[in-house]
Amino acid sequence: MHTSGIAVLTDGRRPRQAGADLLIITARPDEYDAARAATGATPWQDRGAGGPAPYSTTRYPMAGGTALSVALARPAQLDGLGTGPVATMLTGELRPTCLAMSGVCAGNPAATTAGDVIVAAPAGTGVRADPDQFPQETRWTRTAERFDPAGLPSHGSATDEEAEIWYLARLYRGQDPRTHPARPRYFPGAAWRRRLAQMTTAGLITWRDGRWELTGTGRDRIEGVLDDEAGGPQRLPFQVHTGPMTSGSATLADPDIWTTPEAGRHRILGLDREAATVATVAHEHQVPHWLVAKGVLDHAGFDRADRFTAFAARASAEVLFALVGRLLTPSSLSPGPLASPAGIPDPVQLEIVRRLTYDWPDLADVVGAPAADTRRFRGGEEARELWEWLASRGRLGDLPGALEEIGRGELASLLHPYL
Repeated sequence: MHTSGIAVLTDGRRPRQAGADLLIITARPDEYDAARAATGATPWQDRGAGGPAPYSTTRYPMAGGTALSVALARPAQLDGLGTGPVATMLTGELRPTCLAMSGVCAGNPAATTAGDVIVAAPAGTGVRADPDQFPQETRWTRTAERFDPAGLPSHGSATDEEAEIWYLARLYRGQDPRTHPARPRYFPGAAWRRRLAQMTTAGLITWRDGRWELTGTGRDRIEGVLDDEAGGPQRLPFQVHTGPMTSGSATLADPDIWTTPEAGRHRILGLDREAATVATVAHEHQVPHWLVAKGVLDHAGFDRADRFTAFAARASAEVLFALVGRLLTPSSLSPGPLASPAGIPDPVQLEIVRRLTYDWPDLADVVGAPAADTRRFRGGEEARELWEWLASRGRLGDLPGALEEIGRGELASLLHPYL
């Protein structure tokens, strides 16, 4: 683990030792509690009590006997430091390899349902105007796209009751359950006709003018259920989606946001207040990686807690830890952004840079170098500038995998003896 070594800068100075492989920032107390519980029985230690940014730490076991050092924090109080200042302060202090966030968000009603988890790729601000976006690394995006949540504690088949609630909620929201993409998860196979018959017999739905509608009894039933925060689900057949997430209070307050041409053009999957903050802090402080996973609570504002609040926070934390466990391999952990890339001989670096003349844009895409940075690369020196961009962030350990990703395995082999 990088937290046990002492890195040396190229000028001989010793940087402050890194304090965490993974720094997770949450915005709300329930999100904090869910993230803390998602690690299982691992003990936590509280640090910085009484200071402006208290946090807790633990070690999260990974496959192969390794473990991640994890720090978890949230704004201490409503009138104290906000999410952004807390993330900035602790990133500077702990120098994490990955800055992350879990919690709840609003999801696109055409693609998600309550309880689903969205992994931000990219994260940005604004919808109606062209958003400022921070891209996610291609390898991380593809890993999230292929991730199957089956086996996580919160994932499971829908019971008859949960399927009924899902169906009634779709009608209540003005959606057609027959065409919703989540229908196969809640009504697999023959369950569709059987559960419809049960709801009809119970007087919850009725067929009118060629479609199913809520009865008065059905409307009372779903309104009572959605307001029952204490009666939330323990397991759902949730799906993990990967796509654009945009942040901003004004966006969340717009009731028509999902029907705007801009939301469709940008393919927005999720809305929240803080995802862009995490990506911005990671970018500005040269944190090697960032990751945001948010559970869908509703399709509009989500200040009021409902039955899906606890589940969405818990599922997002489980997904975040599962993804980090796959993505932060021991070779990707670094002693922080100030660490020297010592160990790779200059001739190897020069050879790789020389042979990347035409492939550097693909490599930049895979490692998630923002266009705002690559546009500043000097003409004719782009490959060298990209190498330095990775080195300054302590991310040269990502090079072999990224080179394999773009089909330059012969260059990756040059690095294997040194990384």
